[in-house]
Amino acid sequence: MHKDLWRLLGSDRLPWREELAQIVGHFNRKHAIKDKDVSHKTREDRREFYFAFFRELRTNAEVEMWVRPHNLGNRHVAFMVRRWIARGLEPGTIQLYLSYLRTFVEWIGHPGMVVAAAKYVDDPARVERSYAAATDKSWSAHAIVPDAKIAEVAAFDRYVGCQLLMALRFNLRVKETIMCPPHTAEIDGQLEVKRGTKGGRQRFVPIDTPEKRAALEAAKRCVENKSAHLGRPGKTLEQNLERFRYVMRKFGITKAMLGVTAHGLRHEYANDRYEQFAGVASPVRGGQAIEREEDRAARLRLAEELGHSREAISCAYIGKVLRRPRPFAAKNAAETCASAVVSDETSDDRQKE
Repeated sequence: MHKDLWRLLGSDRLPWREELAQIVGHFNRKHAIKDKDVSHKTREDRREFYFAFFRELRTNAEVEMWVRPHNLGNRHVAFMVRRWIARGLEPGTIQLYLSYLRTFVEWIGHPGMVVAAAKYVDDPARVERSYAAATDKSWSAHAIVPDAKIAEVAAFDRYVGCQLLMALRFNLRVKETIMCPPHTAEIDGQLEVKRGTKGGRQRFVPIDTPEKRAALEAAKRCVENKSAHLGRPGKTLEQNLERFRYVMRKFGITKAMLGVTAHGLRHEYANDRYEQFAGVASPVRGGQAIEREEDRAARLRLAEELGHSREAISCAYIGKVLRRPRPFAAKNAAETCASAVVSDETSDDRQKE
């Protein structure tokens, strides 16, 4: 047992569940790489995964593996990856699970033990994740009129309705819209987005349409005073998040019911905004290839408004970069042909938002 774990646990004979609870309880607040705490949701997701992982590992009917958490080895990880693939899990899910395990083996003193997903399989394509959107995930693509649906929600819960409207108009994530103080967030014709952002990265979204102005003024009327945020007064952030999730389920705004989530409003904004910047529909909406510099400029502007600095993040919302067919010399000098290629640019924006 790693010396730090020995001091933490005091014994290597604890029941596996108690041992795991001690390890998770001690380390789970910390970010895997950075010197900071992770969100409550990340802690809950990791804890749930670790217990399910060891439970399945120890009780599977294929191979007897009475492994204890502090003795986790790479052969156990490889065994579980094979089970995940056989179960048909998506590459993105497998990548996430391996990320959790990399964090865990750091805790037990085996950094670097969990290798890249492709090392565990014969066919790397089985675990390679594509970050570019292949389909339009916006509400309108699923025959849902965003404003009409949001009006239904607002009639039931004015706070959640207002949060959704701000998410639609200003491409806000759920936590960002709940924590947004509409009065003080308006600065020089822009909406400052700072509270609840990923990595604490501040951004500014221009208030450049009548619809954005109307949404912001409605948000100001919704709150009790000029320093208040859009969450329900007297409730914690977690309580507001739970209320938001409840309302989403009540109105069918889930993948299982209507095929969309609240995050689809970010996709709605992104695809609409790209068309405004580029003058053509986005790739996932059937748009045609345009000059690469024009496309790059539109994607960079969009990435900034989404809260990222890299052009590639746009792929997760609007699809891969399309390049115009270019003629090339053939064996017969009088003959030319063209080919269209798709770039391999990818995005690192994770959703689970």
